Amino acid sequence: MRTRLSLLLASLALVTLPACTPKAPAATGSAADEQAIRDLASQYAAAYAKRDTAAMGKLVTDDYEEVDPTGKHNQGRAGFEAGVAQEFAMMPAGMSMSMTATTTFVRWVNADNAVAAGTWETSPAMPGAPSKGSWMAVVAKHGGTWQMQSALGAADVAAMMPQDTTKKKKP
Repeated sequence: MRTRLSLLLASLALVTLPACTPKAPAATGSAADEQAIRDLASQYAAAYAKRDTAAMGKLVTDDYEEVDPTGKHNQGRAGFEAGVAQEFAMMPAGMSMSMTATTTFVRWVNADNAVAAGTWETSPAMPGAPSKGSWMAVVAKHGGTWQMQSALGAADVAAMMPQDTTKKKKP
């Protein structure tokens, strides 16, 4: 009986001990890799301000995929560039616009893949559209170059939200 109990406890320990051990730190890329990922945001903003679809296309992988805000599924670099060209076509002719984009964080998946996110702002605002928001992208290192595999931009819609009128003013 004592032997069976000892075997049971030993087996239980073998099963539960790995769950108690600290996990290894997450894989990371080099400081240079992180800077290259962070630089994607400013490269995107510069190309956007110039309305340069080809320069923007170089920032994405050949197998890029996204679902744009209209629900359209864009695939590949050509699909990305077509979506950007369509967005530029909706801008008023001759409108000069600048964009700034910052990277708030880079979360490593492994040394060649990461998720990055940050904020963007355009000036002036396109008529009827928010002028700032946030973005998130899955990035991958291909042939030594960091590119976006998928991305999503969200507009800051706080100004469009109804204001809370239930707060009472102090007499």
